Amino acid sequence: QPVNETARRTIDAGIGPVCTAASVLVERRGARTGHVAGTLCPDPDAPPEAACTPASLFDLASLTKLATTALLLALVRERVLTLDTPLREIVPDFRGGAKDRVTLAQVLTHTAGLVWWLPLFQEVRSIEEAAWRAAQEPLAREPGPFVYSDLGYIMLTHGLANAGGAPFDALLRERVLGPVGAESARFLPERREDCVATERYDDPAAYRRRRLRGEVHDENAHAMGGISGHAGLFGTAADVLAIGRVFRDGAVIGNELARLARREHARGENARRGLGLALRAPDGAMAGRYVGEDAYGHTGFTGTSLWIDPATDTAVVLLTNRVFFGRANDEETYRYRIAVHEALTGPEA
Repeated sequence: QPVNETARRTIDAGIGPVCTAASVLVERRGARTGHVAGTLCPDPDAPPEAACTPASLFDLASLTKLATTALLLALVRERVLTLDTPLREIVPDFRGGAKDRVTLAQVLTHTAGLVWWLPLFQEVRSIEEAAWRAAQEPLAREPGPFVYSDLGYIMLTHGLANAGGAPFDALLRERVLGPVGAESARFLPERREDCVATERYDDPAAYRRRRLRGEVHDENAHAMGGISGHAGLFGTAADVLAIGRVFRDGAVIGNELARLARREHARGENARRGLGLALRAPDGAMAGRYVGEDAYGHTGFTGTSLWIDPATDTAVVLLTNRVFFGRANDEETYRYRIAVHEALTGPEA
């Protein structure tokens, strides 16, 4: 079913100013509506150009963290791990001082005291090297306060493989993506022509000098071979909705852990966090005016998002390639996301 006319016009209006492609999927009380707009890659240096379709693969960026969280919680459900397990038990290089007290729950809530980001791509070329290097970095602060960080999820790439006894991508496919029906979600897409292009680098000093298409946008994930717990998954809006079932319906983790994940565990400056989830912000919610206090989800740097509102039993996936035009359109992307969500969840929806 198509979305309402206001939503369709709002989504279409972002093609050009914000992104070249957008895919929207809404599930409300079991009924789905959707809309796709734009094209995959208007840059002739990365052909072929094609219309965006519901099957087009977007670089999901930090929406990957939702799948990683689901894998960790699935291992908790199976009693392989607990939320109180110290990170050092599955990442032995992460140790010493306050590091010894950092738990898996603190990694999921971004309260582990980790530095927010490191240019690992300048030094590492594998998952193992990235986890080792991240583990060597001193804590930026005492554990406790909320500060968003990729480093914990980078270390989980290695740590969950240790705990699960198999490579991270295989575990994710077997324990999460397969069971929830995220059929086309994958690391390292086989066909770049199925993928929506992201950023182009022309600076001679850039890490990669080309238009990116079918390879992960995040530099650290790329340096890890394209497979990481913090970024790297490509998928469709339907795949993201399927991953959302973990937290919405308890798929693969059970209802008790799903409820625990949706609960507030940490608070920062205009931020509330669950286990691996962003919760509706106290002021200026990222999903617009019409979502309830209990709404939760996540966003991705490339222009992707999932928001679920239990009050109306509504899930909204918005996928774009906003970094096609570079990284300086945060404000425009934020306004676009708000406008799309309000058109889909407001009085006309």
